[in-house]
Amino acid sequence: MKKNQLLAVLALASPMMAHASGWYAGLDVGSAQTEAKIDEYALFGDTTARASDTTVGFRVRGGYQFGKYFALEVAYVDFGEVEYHFDPDDCPFGAPGPCPFNVRTSMNGYVGTLRGILPIGEHWFLDARLGIGKMNFRAHEIGGASTSASDDNEAGHYGIGGGYRFKGGWEAVFDYSEYVQSDWGSLGGNSGSYKLGENSVTSLGLSYRW
Repeated sequence: MKKNQLLAVLALASPMMAHASGWYAGLDVGSAQTEAKIDEYALFGDTTARASDTTVGFRVRGGYQFGKYFALEVAYVDFGEVEYHFDPDDCPFGAPGPCPFNVRTSMNGYVGTLRGILPIGEHWFLDARLGIGKMNFRAHEIGGASTSASDDNEAGHYGIGGGYRFKGGWEAVFDYSEYVQSDWGSLGGNSGSYKLGENSVTSLGLSYRW
Protein backbone atom coordinates (compact mmCIF):
# COMPACT_ATOMS: atom_id res chain seq x y z
CA MET A 1 0.00 0.00 0.00
CA LYS A 2 2.78 2.41 0.95
CA LYS A 3 4.63 1.50 -2.23
CA ASN A 4 1.58 2.34 -4.32
CA GLN A 5 1.18 5.67 -2.52
CA LEU A 6 4.84 6.54 -3.15
CA LEU A 7 4.50 5.70 -6.83
CA ALA A 8 1.39 7.90 -7.03
CA VAL A 9 3.23 10.86 -5.45
CA LEU A 10 6.18 10.43 -7.82
CA ALA A 11 3.83 10.23 -10.78
CA LEU A 12 2.16 13.50 -9.77
CA ALA A 13 5.48 15.25 -9.06
CA SER A 14 7.37 14.11 -12.16
CA PRO A 15 5.69 16.52 -14.63
CA MET A 16 6.48 19.45 -12.31
CA MET A 17 10.11 18.38 -11.91
CA ALA A 18 10.50 17.82 -15.63
CA HIS A 19 9.19 21.30 -16.31
CA ALA A 20 11.52 22.90 -13.75
CA SER A 21 14.67 21.05 -14.83
CA GLY A 22 16.54 21.60 -18.06
CA TRP A 23 18.89 23.76 -20.09
CA TYR A 24 18.41 27.50 -20.58
CA ALA A 25 20.20 30.51 -22.08
CA GLY A 26 19.68 34.23 -21.72
CA LEU A 27 20.84 37.78 -22.35
CA ASP A 28 20.82 40.57 -19.72
CA VAL A 29 21.41 44.26 -20.52
CA GLY A 30 21.54 47.12 -18.06
CA SER A 31 23.38 49.91 -16.28
CA ALA A 32 26.94 49.10 -15.18
CA GLN A 33 28.54 51.39 -12.61
CA THR A 34 32.26 51.26 -11.84
CA GLU A 35 34.14 53.25 -9.20
CA ALA A 36 37.81 54.19 -9.20
CA LYS A 37 40.24 56.20 -7.10
CA ILE A 38 43.74 57.61 -7.20
CA ASP A 39 45.94 55.51 -4.94
CA GLU A 40 46.64 57.85 -2.04
CA TYR A 41 50.23 56.68 -1.58
CA ALA A 42 51.22 56.14 -5.20
CA LEU A 43 51.83 59.61 -6.56
CA PHE A 44 49.53 62.23 -5.12
CA GLY A 45 50.71 62.09 -1.51
CA ASP A 46 47.83 61.88 0.99
CA THR A 47 45.24 63.19 -1.48
CA THR A 48 42.74 60.67 -2.84
CA ALA A 49 40.56 61.66 -5.76
CA ARG A 50 37.55 59.49 -6.55
CA ALA A 51 35.40 59.12 -9.64
CA SER A 52 32.68 56.87 -11.02
CA ASP A 53 31.14 56.30 -14.42
CA THR A 54 28.08 54.47 -15.72
CA THR A 55 27.76 52.72 -19.03
CA VAL A 56 25.76 49.94 -20.68
CA GLY A 57 26.84 46.44 -19.67
CA PHE A 58 25.60 43.04 -20.77
CA ARG A 59 25.76 39.39 -19.73
CA VAL A 60 25.32 36.33 -21.96
CA ARG A 61 24.57 33.28 -19.80
CA GLY A 62 23.68 29.63 -20.09
CA GLY A 63 23.04 26.93 -17.55
CA TYR A 64 21.18 23.89 -16.34
CA GLN A 65 18.49 23.91 -13.66
CA PHE A 66 18.38 20.93 -11.29
CA GLY A 67 14.82 20.57 -10.05
CA LYS A 68 12.93 23.62 -8.84
CA TYR A 69 15.47 25.32 -6.58
CA PHE A 70 19.02 25.22 -7.97
CA ALA A 71 20.87 25.91 -11.20
CA LEU A 72 24.46 26.17 -12.40
CA GLU A 73 25.37 28.94 -14.86
CA VAL A 74 28.32 30.09 -16.92
CA ALA A 75 28.26 33.67 -18.17
CA TYR A 76 30.30 36.12 -20.23
CA VAL A 77 30.12 39.59 -18.65
CA ASP A 78 31.10 42.86 -20.31
CA PHE A 79 31.06 46.16 -18.39
CA GLY A 80 31.56 48.24 -21.51
CA GLU A 81 34.04 51.13 -21.61
CA VAL A 82 34.18 53.87 -18.96
CA GLU A 83 36.18 57.08 -18.60
CA TYR A 84 37.40 58.62 -15.36
CA HIS A 85 38.36 62.28 -15.01
CA PHE A 86 40.34 63.07 -11.85
CA ASP A 87 41.23 66.59 -10.72
CA PRO A 88 43.13 66.26 -7.40
CA ASP A 89 43.21 69.17 -4.98
CA ASP A 90 46.94 68.71 -4.48
CA CYS A 91 49.54 67.83 -7.10
CA PRO A 92 52.67 65.72 -6.56
CA PHE A 93 55.37 67.48 -4.56
CA GLY A 94 57.12 70.05 -6.71
CA ALA A 95 54.67 69.83 -9.61
CA PRO A 96 52.72 72.95 -10.62
CA GLY A 97 48.92 72.69 -10.79
CA PRO A 98 46.60 71.74 -12.23
CA CYS A 99 47.38 68.02 -12.57
CA PRO A 100 44.35 66.24 -14.05
CA PHE A 101 44.50 62.53 -14.73
CA ASN A 102 42.11 60.92 -17.23
CA VAL A 103 41.77 57.19 -17.84
CA ARG A 104 39.73 55.01 -20.21
CA THR A 105 38.98 51.51 -18.89
CA SER A 106 37.21 48.35 -20.08
CA MET A 107 36.49 45.06 -18.27
CA ASN A 108 35.06 41.72 -19.30
CA GLY A 109 35.37 38.07 -18.40
CA TYR A 110 33.75 34.73 -17.55
CA VAL A 111 31.93 33.81 -14.34
CA GLY A 112 30.60 30.49 -13.04
CA THR A 113 27.59 30.84 -10.74
CA LEU A 114 25.48 28.77 -8.38
CA ARG A 115 21.91 30.05 -8.57
CA GLY A 116 19.27 29.49 -5.89
CA ILE A 117 15.65 29.83 -7.02
CA LEU A 118 12.49 30.36 -4.95
CA PRO A 119 9.27 29.79 -6.96
CA ILE A 120 6.34 32.04 -6.04
CA GLY A 121 3.12 30.67 -7.43
CA GLU A 122 3.00 29.30 -10.95
CA HIS A 123 4.93 32.02 -12.80
CA TRP A 124 6.90 34.33 -10.44
CA PHE A 125 10.23 33.54 -8.77
CA LEU A 126 13.06 35.10 -6.77
CA ASP A 127 16.69 34.10 -7.15
CA ALA A 128 20.14 34.67 -5.64
CA ARG A 129 23.55 34.13 -7.25
CA LEU A 130 26.98 33.33 -5.86
CA GLY A 131 29.99 32.61 -8.04
CA ILE A 132 33.58 33.15 -9.05
CA GLY A 133 35.34 33.86 -12.33
CA LYS A 134 38.15 35.70 -14.06
CA MET A 135 37.91 39.28 -15.34
CA ASN A 136 40.23 41.04 -17.78
CA PHE A 137 41.13 44.65 -16.98
CA ARG A 138 42.44 47.06 -19.63
CA ALA A 139 43.24 50.72 -19.02
CA HIS A 140 44.76 53.54 -21.05
CA GLU A 141 45.69 57.00 -19.86
CA ILE A 142 44.13 59.74 -22.01
CA GLY A 143 46.82 62.32 -22.66
CA GLY A 144 49.82 62.71 -20.38
CA ALA A 145 52.23 59.81 -20.64
CA SER A 146 49.58 57.67 -22.43
CA THR A 147 50.51 54.63 -20.36
CA SER A 148 48.54 51.39 -20.67
CA ALA A 149 47.92 48.32 -18.52
CA SER A 150 46.22 44.95 -18.92
CA ASP A 151 45.69 42.23 -16.34
CA ASP A 152 43.55 39.16 -15.49
CA ASN A 153 42.29 38.66 -11.95
CA GLU A 154 39.91 36.35 -10.12
CA ALA A 155 36.62 37.98 -9.17
CA GLY A 156 33.80 37.03 -6.82
CA HIS A 157 30.20 37.55 -7.88
CA TYR A 158 26.94 37.80 -5.95
CA GLY A 159 23.50 39.05 -6.91
CA ILE A 160 19.78 39.02 -6.22
CA GLY A 161 16.82 39.22 -8.57
CA GLY A 162 13.62 37.67 -9.76
CA GLY A 163 11.43 37.20 -12.76
CA TYR A 164 8.33 35.91 -14.49
CA ARG A 165 8.02 32.70 -16.50
CA PHE A 166 5.79 32.77 -19.55
CA LYS A 167 4.29 29.77 -21.24
CA GLY A 168 6.39 28.34 -24.03
CA GLY A 169 9.77 28.45 -22.23
CA TRP A 170 10.42 32.22 -22.11
CA GLU A 171 11.12 34.16 -18.93
CA ALA A 172 11.82 37.81 -18.12
CA VAL A 173 14.32 38.54 -15.34
CA PHE A 174 15.53 41.45 -13.21
CA ASP A 175 18.95 41.27 -11.55
CA TYR A 176 21.31 43.32 -9.40
CA SER A 177 24.87 41.94 -9.28
CA GLU A 178 28.20 43.03 -7.83
CA TYR A 179 31.65 41.83 -8.87
CA VAL A 180 34.39 42.03 -6.23
CA GLN A 181 38.08 41.19 -6.24
CA SER A 182 41.06 42.07 -4.11
CA ASP A 183 42.94 43.82 -6.92
CA TRP A 184 41.07 45.12 -9.97
CA GLY A 185 44.37 46.31 -11.43
CA SER A 186 46.04 49.70 -11.51
CA LEU A 187 47.67 52.12 -13.92
CA GLY A 188 50.55 54.49 -13.20
CA GLY A 189 52.48 57.05 -15.19
CA ASN A 190 54.16 60.42 -15.02
CA SER A 191 50.90 62.21 -14.26
CA GLY A 192 48.99 59.84 -12.03
CA SER A 193 48.14 56.40 -10.72
CA TYR A 194 44.74 54.88 -10.02
CA LYS A 195 42.95 51.68 -9.00
CA LEU A 196 39.49 50.39 -9.78
CA GLY A 197 36.92 49.81 -7.06
CA GLU A 198 33.49 48.20 -6.85
CA ASN A 199 31.53 47.21 -9.94
CA SER A 200 27.76 46.70 -10.04
CA VAL A 201 25.22 45.98 -12.77
CA THR A 202 21.44 46.48 -12.65
CA SER A 203 19.87 44.69 -15.60
CA LEU A 204 16.79 43.37 -17.32
CA GLY A 205 16.98 40.17 -19.30
CA LEU A 206 15.23 37.52 -21.32
CA SER A 207 15.97 33.78 -21.32
CA TYR A 208 14.61 30.67 -22.94
CA ARG A 209 14.28 27.13 -21.55
CA TRP A 210 14.44 23.87 -23.44
